[in-house]
Amino acid sequence: MAVALASLVFKAIPAGSWPQPIASLQTTLLPTTPTTATQKIVATKSMLTILTILAQELVSHSFAVQSHRNSVHESVGRDRGVVLGLIGEVLQANPDSEQVVSVKLEALKCVLAWGAVERGIPAEFMPTLLSLVTTHIQYRPTFQLACQVMAELLTYKDLLAHEKSVCDSLLPVLTSGMVYAEYQKCLEEEDTDVAHSLCTLLAQLGESFPKYMIKNLGTSQNVLRLVEMMLRFTGFPGYYGIDEDFSHIPDEFWYEMQESLTDDTVIPLQPQSTTSRPDMTTDPVTHEPVIHGTGVFDGTRIATRFLNRSNATGWDMSGFPEGSIERIWSIAKEVYSALVGVIRAKIERPKESELSEWNTDMRDKFRMFRMDKSETLLTCNRVLGSQMYDILVPLAVHQISEITAGRGEDGQALEATLYVLKSIAEEVQVTNTPHLHVVFGDAIMGQISKFPSNFWRVRLTFCLLIGEARHPNWLSKNPTYLLPVITFLMNSLNISPHITTGAIHSLEQVCSTCRKQLGPIAKDMLDAWENLKSGLTSADRIRLIRSVSSILEPLPPQQQLPHVMTLTGSMIAEIRTTLAVLAATPALLTQPPEVEVAERMLVRDLLRLIKGVCQGIQKSDDYAVLEDDDVDAAPPAGQTMFDMEQIDSTMLSSLSQLSHVIWETIGAVFQVFVQDEETIDIVCGLICMTLDTTIPIMFTPNPTKLATVLLQSFTVNQYPIILRVMTVLVLSIKEGSFSETSNNAILSLGDKTAVRNWVCQRVLEVNEVTYRTLMTQGGMTEQPDLIEYYFKFLVKVLNKHPWALIQLPAEHQNMLFGNLVLNGLSLQERSSCTAVFDFVRDLVSVKVSSSIGGGGLAGTKAKRSSKSMQSESQDSEEAKQCKELLNGAVKSIGEAVVRILFTNIGSGLPTSMWPLISDLLHRMIHYFPEESKGWVVTCLQVDGYPTQYCTREDKEEFIKGMMVAQMKPFKELVKKFGLKCRNLHDTSYGSAIRM
Repeated sequence: MAVALASLVFKAIPAGSWPQPIASLQTTLLPTTPTTATQKIVATKSMLTILTILAQELVSHSFAVQSHRNSVHESVGRDRGVVLGLIGEVLQANPDSEQVVSVKLEALKCVLAWGAVERGIPAEFMPTLLSLVTTHIQYRPTFQLACQVMAELLTYKDLLAHEKSVCDSLLPVLTSGMVYAEYQKCLEEEDTDVAHSLCTLLAQLGESFPKYMIKNLGTSQNVLRLVEMMLRFTGFPGYYGIDEDFSHIPDEFWYEMQESLTDDTVIPLQPQSTTSRPDMTTDPVTHEPVIHGTGVFDGTRIATRFLNRSNATGWDMSGFPEGSIERIWSIAKEVYSALVGVIRAKIERPKESELSEWNTDMRDKFRMFRMDKSETLLTCNRVLGSQMYDILVPLAVHQISEITAGRGEDGQALEATLYVLKSIAEEVQVTNTPHLHVVFGDAIMGQISKFPSNFWRVRLTFCLLIGEARHPNWLSKNPTYLLPVITFLMNSLNISPHITTGAIHSLEQVCSTCRKQLGPIAKDMLDAWENLKSGLTSADRIRLIRSVSSILEPLPPQQQLPHVMTLTGSMIAEIRTTLAVLAATPALLTQPPEVEVAERMLVRDLLRLIKGVCQGIQKSDDYAVLEDDDVDAAPPAGQTMFDMEQIDSTMLSSLSQLSHVIWETIGAVFQVFVQDEETIDIVCGLICMTLDTTIPIMFTPNPTKLATVLLQSFTVNQYPIILRVMTVLVLSIKEGSFSETSNNAILSLGDKTAVRNWVCQRVLEVNEVTYRTLMTQGGMTEQPDLIEYYFKFLVKVLNKHPWALIQLPAEHQNMLFGNLVLNGLSLQERSSCTAVFDFVRDLVSVKVSSSIGGGGLAGTKAKRSSKSMQSESQDSEEAKQCKELLNGAVKSIGEAVVRILFTNIGSGLPTSMWPLISDLLHRMIHYFPEESKGWVVTCLQVDGYPTQYCTREDKEEFIKGMMVAQMKPFKELVKKFGLKCRNLHDTSYGSAIRM
């Protein structure tokens, strides 16, 4: 009934038939002279329930249509005083019966609901509410709900102005008396419900006022008690996701505390006089161990020690004046040292026998919990710095000694310690971390390498620690540890299948970063690859081959090339053998793609491995070519660190033979798998990689032959990846004499005219296939992927080789500019439509220079050759002619483009496309001002165009304002005009669009 009544209220308010619904409801339900006290209680509860439902519906935004919501909020807002007055009256009542208590609970629920409403509780009511809710926190029947309400109220930003008064009044209540008794009870009884409510409140108090907490950390026993309570909740007994689900709540509390501690506007930065604590395995005051005999780092004991020292007389801070910066930092370091121990204990897994009983959901929750705690551990690291290692490294050494002595069970405690070290690796100081000498030395890594296979979790975490963040950089600066680390990782591949992926991941990171130092072991790594590859998954084989190949990159050509030839030669031979099997058994190729044909899967894996070799021998700082929109940012193909004169004629001959075999095989793959998109995608990815490899003489083909292979495949199936490869190829070719034995000339095609003709021929061939496909397979709307990648291809050609478009036959130009461009600007598929917009935008604003290759956008860097002044003058004249021809193409379609743009503004495309439309229209007006003004006037002079809602005054206003130079006001002009065209200018949706 309350829900139905709320619905009635929301419908009546916009109609004006119920101007003050809450006040009238209170008058009706709560008469001033009730017959009995019971009736008053029942009526009050009913009224509070209705008010709670009203607030919840207001938050849901489903109570009314968009246009009515503002009036509902305004009407309800006028009655907020009635709501809060009733709540205050109830909360001030004496709880002398269970019935009164039940009404108080309803009032607290009502506060909680109205607190979630925007401006539901005015600032002037907040002090009274805080006081009343604080009182109910100290009353057991209302304790939990009052904690929830207070946590919600503390989120109000207006309270920051009253930080001191709020904290001074609330902290003593939360850290003593009944509340503290409830806190101790919930710990003893492991009551997760009470703990959750109280933890949420304490965490919110710290998150809302972290600066107060830090400033008073050295003087207030209440703040110290609050911190101790949060430590306890962080380490609440049980496993997260299985026994409890709230120990993640304090994470933000610790982060905000750290942010305020390291903010020099709160307190000065850490003073130099603050001393570190090198050993946290023994309490320096009580001399009691904080490590149990099992090797488990007892975070609870550290929290207990902190509590014992946080009373009025327990802190030994002699020499640190009360409230001094030194005292604050010393206590903060104690706190975060304790937190490290608490978290380390909390993320420790149970014994394998218990862990095996967890279902997948439990495991996933605990795994995500550990990942979240990694962020909190980084927070600790920002406070403690190298003291984190002072805590953890001796602890790990101790735990290893326990395991060696037979007392470490299955090593879960050590694994948790290593996980903490891994979590802080991204902020380790590479040049100043002596602890890593212990981590990667005999004391830790050396001992772990001797552990039996049942300690595979320990080994896995250490493998991941090796490759984490800055550790490979540290190893490159300390090469003494490299060989032991590589040996550890390679040996780990034979321990357990659980470890393999993690070990190979770290191996790849170390080999890539330390490739210059690992050259001497290249032969050993290749032998290891041969021994291990058969037992690995496809993904792991690719990572391992990348690792091995990366070591080869810095080697001199005479040493590197034989290894690379051996690797790729064996793979190519296996592909050729498999292709022969497929040729002899055609039925295998007729199987649908989802069927895992062994031969097909083998070819795919081998192609990926060859690509892995190419990736490995890239320079470590080279750019990857495979990004969809950045192919033109790749460095020129053919660049190499080699001096090819170092290679003797015999090796050059072998390289040439292998190169022919490689590309003959790739051509065969295209022919055999012409209907298999996944395989074509893989081989195209390999080709893109070879165009930027460090030894292109071996992998990069004759560009004309490659273009022929690509076109043959594209003719059969118009896979987008083929156009991507063609784009990279077009961007890679250059002037010069072609040679298959010279890195610098392998992608050269002759003089500038030859380059232009070659690119024009490629564009012509792509056009013919594209046009034929569109005419026979449903047009542009049925081929969105083809349109998208076709126009991306044209954008790159336009920017690098604009002459190629000008030299197209007339029928191709008519199809492109008069058909595809005009129809493409109205496509509903966003990606394809955006690609067309990008092409027209660049066509309108293209600036041709006389760069090598026949043109390009002005501003590109082109090397000046020793041309004569006459040649330079000729180039300039050609550039001018090219620009004029491109401008002519724009002028021929300009009016049609403008008409389409206005149609799209009015109704053709969604409003999210307006920025693209504004950009293109603004460029047309900027580069063709006179013509554009005529086009716009011609289009808008038609009555009822773009829509019937657009008046003559609206059109005149647009025409007057469209010549503005700045883009931002022009976008606003288009928005305003578009909203009027769609009759949305006076709606809330229109207001949202204009924001």
